[in-house]
Amino acid sequence: MSTRLAAAVRAARTVVRRGPLTAAADEPLDGFRRPTALLDPARAVVPFMGREQELDELRTWAESPATISLRLIVAPVGFGKTRLANEFGSRMGESGWTVVPVPRGREAATVRARPPGDVLFVVDNAATRLGLGAMLDALARPARGRVRVLLLARVAGEWLRRLRWGSMLWPLLERDGATQTPLDLALAPGLPDRAVLEAATAAFAECLGVENPGASAVRTPEPVGGTRVIDLHAAAALAVLGAAGVQVPATELNPVRGLLEVAASSWTRSAREAGLELTVDEVKDVVAAVCLLGADDAASVRDVLRRVVPGVPGRAGAQWLLDLQRPVTGLEANAVGHGRVGDVLIADRFGRSVALVGSCTWGLSRKAALRVVHVARRLEIELSETPGVGALAAELLRRAGDSYGDDPRALRTAFLLKPRGVMDVSTDDVDRAERAVAAARDAAGRAEALTDLGVALRDDARLAESLDALEAAVAAWRRLAANDLDRYRTALVGAINALGVAHWRAGMTKDALAAQLEAVELTRTAEERDTGWIEAELARVLMSLTVVLNDTGPPQEEDARFMELLPILRNLVQRDPRQWGVFLTTALSNRAVTLTESRPEEAPAFALEAVELSRRMVLQAPERYRQELGFALTNLANSYAALGRDREAIEPLGEAAALRRQLARENPAAHTWTLAYTLASLGAVRSRLGDLDEAISLEREAVLLRRRLARENPARFRRTLAASLSNLAVTHSRAGEPDEALPLEQEAVAIRRGLAAEGHPGEEYLARSLSNLGVLYSELGRAEDAVAPTEEAVAQLRLLAVGDPERFEPDLADALLNLGAALIDAGRPEEGVEPTAEAVRVRRGLARRSPDLHLPGLASALSNMVSVHLDLKMLDSAAEYAQEVVDVRRRLVDGSYAHEQDLLRALDLQARVRRSGVSDGRAVR
Repeated sequence: MSTRLAAAVRAARTVVRRGPLTAAADEPLDGFRRPTALLDPARAVVPFMGREQELDELRTWAESPATISLRLIVAPVGFGKTRLANEFGSRMGESGWTVVPVPRGREAATVRARPPGDVLFVVDNAATRLGLGAMLDALARPARGRVRVLLLARVAGEWLRRLRWGSMLWPLLERDGATQTPLDLALAPGLPDRAVLEAATAAFAECLGVENPGASAVRTPEPVGGTRVIDLHAAAALAVLGAAGVQVPATELNPVRGLLEVAASSWTRSAREAGLELTVDEVKDVVAAVCLLGADDAASVRDVLRRVVPGVPGRAGAQWLLDLQRPVTGLEANAVGHGRVGDVLIADRFGRSVALVGSCTWGLSRKAALRVVHVARRLEIELSETPGVGALAAELLRRAGDSYGDDPRALRTAFLLKPRGVMDVSTDDVDRAERAVAAARDAAGRAEALTDLGVALRDDARLAESLDALEAAVAAWRRLAANDLDRYRTALVGAINALGVAHWRAGMTKDALAAQLEAVELTRTAEERDTGWIEAELARVLMSLTVVLNDTGPPQEEDARFMELLPILRNLVQRDPRQWGVFLTTALSNRAVTLTESRPEEAPAFALEAVELSRRMVLQAPERYRQELGFALTNLANSYAALGRDREAIEPLGEAAALRRQLARENPAAHTWTLAYTLASLGAVRSRLGDLDEAISLEREAVLLRRRLARENPARFRRTLAASLSNLAVTHSRAGEPDEALPLEQEAVAIRRGLAAEGHPGEEYLARSLSNLGVLYSELGRAEDAVAPTEEAVAQLRLLAVGDPERFEPDLADALLNLGAALIDAGRPEEGVEPTAEAVRVRRGLARRSPDLHLPGLASALSNMVSVHLDLKMLDSAAEYAQEVVDVRRRLVDGSYAHEQDLLRALDLQARVRRSGVSDGRAVR
């Protein structure tokens, strides 16, 4: 046995003998000198409460007959996962189990030294453990007795996915051998915040030896996305300290920050007692630096002091700082007693001082640099609701990268801990991924790095480079999976899906569809024991597949895939709301888009749920989830507009446009297309409401943005450019400017003919443009030119309506109406009767089913019937239709200028019929 391994085994055996996870009885707690330590979960000052259901579930899990089983407790900091693990470990120890806290850096050695009998291993901050794969490999060895592994983590992200191919343990597990418990939920039903506050104030008062002020003295914290237990405890601690005569901040609304202020004063007094002349700000900076860099021995403590307050006596300073942060358990302790407190302190002190960031991040050891990566990623997750934290985390990551260089472990960790959304990338991610590819030391590491690089390039809109990287990644995973498909299936599925998404964004829809169908089939062949792993991969693939099917496939196929996706996503959200909430929100938004085009009455329900979920996420992390809220708002507005509820669409579109302008300024490559999408939607609604000048301004901006996008990526953005050109043409036509509109619609027709010739779907859009083109020719007095494109539009829409009448009958009615009008204007009223009458019949049926949506179209069709009958001297029937037009227009008046003008025109048409029987008006389009 090597010397290093022997030392590791001795250390592991020491840990095994350490015993319980809670603080030792002889560890005194002076809550006045170390007030934040009152919150230390290891000290268990406040009675355990509110998690009995979770304890029962853990007990059932542990007592099952399985030889080995894993469980992940995932929750943000401050929701009680460490306290739950402590309580569970204590109870299991009392029932005869050996409870082993696994120290960082000794994961595999700890397992190899496991004692006989039933053993519970507890791994805190599992996401940051680079030795976790080796630890699980060691668990694959036969053991005497049952083995349970309890993993604690703040989020289940890329690091968890990697375990499936980073360890050989999984073939030994049963179907439910790796399960998950979310804790970022309310405490037990029927346990109000006041009960928690009452228990906490009583416990803190007893600990400090003062009179209990009661829960009524507590300034209850305002919840942001749900109240954390730590916030309630901090508020209670402040109330008790205040009742004991300690000066507490009177205006600080955040209880954790308030307790930090009290603690900083105490730390400063202790520093002066140790002979150190430090100000409160200097003490805060020193403690924040310890939380960032870690300092658990004299050498590392002296390094922190040199960085922050050079010149402080080394021996006295080191002793003071070590005393200040005494660890009390085998689980990972925090220098200030609780992870939430440490995170807030780091964000506050480093966020306000570039100099402090610089002094604490230059010339770091690889170990310290890796810790900075951990902290930066943690801040992105835990404090993303705090302004400036995203920028601070990015700066810490960049500076840590200068120290760890091309160390593959650190580069990998930067990706494994990244809080991933549906689309979330920075330029730094591309740089890190390129370095990781170059530094990879084995086949799996290179395949991972290539996948990360391809995704980063794709989300940074560098699609050609992305396709190259992802094709190389897929090839690398195929080679690995050829020898062990079960182990590498999830990685291969993920890479193929990422490639499919890149194909879709590049406009290569057939290649995208082929990739995602292959990925789906790969998930279908997984063994039952891998259900927990493959379910997450299947959700990602089905999300991508439904988007592609919206472009390429029949609606029935997309419906089926979405119905499969939704329950999977809801189940994943139950297990890990923070990770999967964004995916559910995006899936609901995408579904609203699909239904808006096919079954608009069903769309608002999905869009409203997406808005509600995304608003909740923005409360937790505004900088990270703004784009999801922008999507949800835009799609909600479009669903309203599809039902004729244009006025309700204005507010969400205005909010979405403001969000997306800001995002596009910050990252034009990623968000210009989303801004154009919202501006186009807002312009179309404004146009229909008669706000034509504003509509033209919005739609021109959308056209300019989409022209630029189409030049850069014609395969993907030509279709949306054609849509904006056509919308702007319609608005110019409404404004009485057909000469401005004609070249725009002609360009839209040319683009859409080109797409159709290349085999892209979208015949309905070409038909709409052809119908609009016919209207413009009529408005310009080119009556004969108007007939041919309108007839072509009707022919195409007849075919489409046969296959999907619900979706295409409205367009067919519009095209028939325009054809009848074109024939009337061309002096062929007899030929115009039948298409106009058919338009009326179709519109009557539609209006019966959905009057709010289709009554305006029925009124237009009836107006044209008046014109036809007048031209044919059929005065009685013309008068009947004119009266019906007036009746319908009266029903539509809602105070808007556009509807009032429509009613006035209807009354004028009726008056002309009564007065002379001669039609001197134009057909309505």
